[in-house]
Amino acid sequence: MPLSPWLTFRQAKESIRNGRPEEAQRMLTPLAAEGYRKAGRLLRDVAATYVARGEKHHRADNPEAAWKDLLAAESLNTGDPRVGALRTALTRIGVAECAAALEAGRPMHVLSVIGRMKERHVQRPDLDAMEILAQDWVMAIEMADRGDFLLAQATIDRLRTRLVMAPTTGLDAYARQLGERHDRFRTAIAALSEAADAHKWADAAKWAGEAIAVAPNHREARLIQIRAWESLRPNTGTYHPNPVEVATMAAVGGAASPVVPHYAPGSAARPSNHSGLPKRFLLWIDGVGGYLVCLSSRVTFGQATADAPIDVPLFADVSRMHAELARDGEGYVVESNRGLHVNGTPNERTLLKCGDRVTLGASCQFLFRQPVSISPSARLELVSGHRLPLAVDGVLLMADNLILGPGSQTHITLPWATANIILYRSKDGLGVKFAGPFTVDNSPCRERANLTLPASISADSFSFTIEPVGSRL
Repeated sequence: MPLSPWLTFRQAKESIRNGRPEEAQRMLTPLAAEGYRKAGRLLRDVAATYVARGEKHHRADNPEAAWKDLLAAESLNTGDPRVGALRTALTRIGVAECAAALEAGRPMHVLSVIGRMKERHVQRPDLDAMEILAQDWVMAIEMADRGDFLLAQATIDRLRTRLVMAPTTGLDAYARQLGERHDRFRTAIAALSEAADAHKWADAAKWAGEAIAVAPNHREARLIQIRAWESLRPNTGTYHPNPVEVATMAAVGGAASPVVPHYAPGSAARPSNHSGLPKRFLLWIDGVGGYLVCLSSRVTFGQATADAPIDVPLFADVSRMHAELARDGEGYVVESNRGLHVNGTPNERTLLKCGDRVTLGASCQFLFRQPVSISPSARLELVSGHRLPLAVDGVLLMADNLILGPGSQTHITLPWATANIILYRSKDGLGVKFAGPFTVDNSPCRERANLTLPASISADSFSFTIEPVGSRL
């Protein structure tokens, strides 16, 4: 039985006195909509209570809680001048946090903070300038990771001269670091080319590791590294590496990989790989981009920290173990009790539909897509400007297969491919199908082949590499 307006007003006043504005707002909003003037007057008290609590959070150095109370007060639109004063104070904190992050050389944190502030309708010219600086800085970082050090240096130099209103101490430090990395890269890439041309594969593996250490996404170094590993493996039988080979492989971060026996791709002699299938791997497609592929039916998301055992690490304002996405017979269910919105609606657990926009924490967003109607595999696209430790273009949740090809019913579009390429998993591990000739690590194959990581697959119309996830992800 609904309460009388008189009793509702009385309970709302008690909630306001006890510092529970949410309860009072819930009780008063329907009465205000019906035209009760007293409800409108009490809602002004509710807004004042929100502001008072927000000011308390502000003094306690808890800006996120203060913003929550401020937005609740603003939604009531009571005209209280303290609302504007609190917004100004919290905005000043956000601007200072961005400036400090730039000084510390953390442009991704700047973009995360500015993203949250934009969602809160904060507009300031100095924030716009810092956002441009952070975006270009992140772009320079990605250039350097690809080995494009001259472009990265030119971008940093341009920022240091043009954006005079933004702090440059962090940029200066990064510019010095960039120069040191470039020197190491030039030495390594020259030695790598010389070793590869002379077919000195142990030296090539060593120098490829040196180049990748400073430019982790350099395509040529990765391909030569894979070729060197393949050349250092024996043709048949069980491989027992000698101490020199063990030291060489350890130097490039491939301690386990070189001891795998080599078999011709697609041959019946290739052993079964039940336990060798990784939980994750990286897929690099020439002319298209890079993807993190997750094979587990349960995938975790969280802060990108060195000791966090998560599947999708994010440079974003999220918890160390923020959310979990599980695939079952119903579809994909996302779950979190640390801040989760789906299409703008708060949730703790929900079944995803194709096209849903999922927000983790305050602003880290990705789109959930299932582009192939006959496949349960899914694709996640980061759309909020956040990124993973490696500059991948998305995350693929692989069920039984992934379809790459020229049509719309594909998980990744390859415009130049003449037919679909299917990555699949079976009792033998990971495999590839293609209706035509192709090569796996320069060995000719047709129709299908089993794969061991790392592997390079190519044909006349496409080329891609799969490799294990390294220590940076």
